[in-house]
Amino acid sequence: MDQISSITGASAAPYLSARAKARMWWLTIHRWLGLATLVPMAILGITGSLQVWPEETEALLNPERAVAASADPARLDETHVAAARAALAPHGPIQSLRIGGEGEPLVALASVPADGPGRPERHTAWIDPENAQVIDTASSSTDFMRIVHVLHGSFLIPDWGRQAVGWMGLLLTISALTGLWVFWPGKARFIAALKWNRHEGKNINLHRQSGVLLSLVIVVEAVTGAWICFPAFFAGIVEPGVEQPERRRPGGGGGEPLAVEDAGWIIALDRAQSIYPGRPTQIEAPTSQNAAWSVEIANAGMTGKLAIPTGEEPVTVEEEAARTGPPPAATRAGEVASTMRGLHYATIGGFIWQVLVFLSGIALSFLALSGGYIWAKRKLRRRA
Repeated sequence: MDQISSITGASAAPYLSARAKARMWWLTIHRWLGLATLVPMAILGITGSLQVWPEETEALLNPERAVAASADPARLDETHVAAARAALAPHGPIQSLRIGGEGEPLVALASVPADGPGRPERHTAWIDPENAQVIDTASSSTDFMRIVHVLHGSFLIPDWGRQAVGWMGLLLTISALTGLWVFWPGKARFIAALKWNRHEGKNINLHRQSGVLLSLVIVVEAVTGAWICFPAFFAGIVEPGVEQPERRRPGGGGGEPLAVEDAGWIIALDRAQSIYPGRPTQIEAPTSQNAAWSVEIANAGMTGKLAIPTGEEPVTVEEEAARTGPPPAATRAGEVASTMRGLHYATIGGFIWQVLVFLSGIALSFLALSGGYIWAKRKLRRRA
């Protein structure tokens, strides 16, 4: 047809059925959505994959933070606190100590409030439990996995970045569904969609195959991501009239941590364990708004949260069943939101879902970049 038109000078378009016209229309939407969101989608894809196994990724990227299997951070003393205080001295007093299991380092945290509405600057020091040596330090502005997390959740934009990510999720849903409609060969020819087409280039074949295989997982990730970014809107759909509680930002709402003696940490911890025996998991310093140590202790499937006053006030203990995830939701909307977060971060669904989410993130980045490459290559070919 193109040869005939070039020879005769005719410009008549070939006949297209209604179905073919619809597919062309959806293809146009899919193509321009992909081009408009190419960079943010590539970022969301790769950063999402990196967060499927965060602890393993941290260990792979930071091997210097590994300690001996026999090291026990629960056996801390003043030398550990002194090492943490010295490492975090340029950033203020120690805010909290995280006490992991055997074979894990002792983790000390301090934070510097942001000048504006942004997140506080968090500083972390890792202490070897065996010799009280500082094995690594990092801040939230330079720690790779922390940057990955914030980049995925807000594009590093303080005020409206989270909303931008939410809109990207909605656009990605449309893009994935339109792509599936355009390239879907029908349920009777699913295998045909995965075959290598010799008439198509390598990029088009891979673009089509990865899209057909993982588009539904990408849609789930896009919808759950948008749900996380717009919790109040979606909560109103699931349960009209319910109020979605505000998420507490790290380091906010508790006041500035007070500078205390190194021995004070050990005294508060010993006092807490004498009242509620068990293995400590975290201790937080008293603050300008709450002049009491906060100590968490695990014991026989229960978790005790103790407030140890710095004065003569009595110690208070709150005990609840130990859990590994977030607290149970109080409303139906909260339960749905918790499920959405679990699906998005692959904390539910088992190992198979984790693998699918990991692959979908890689596929999303590839689909965005390969789609842009295919479009640019065709434009250059037509001009030539």
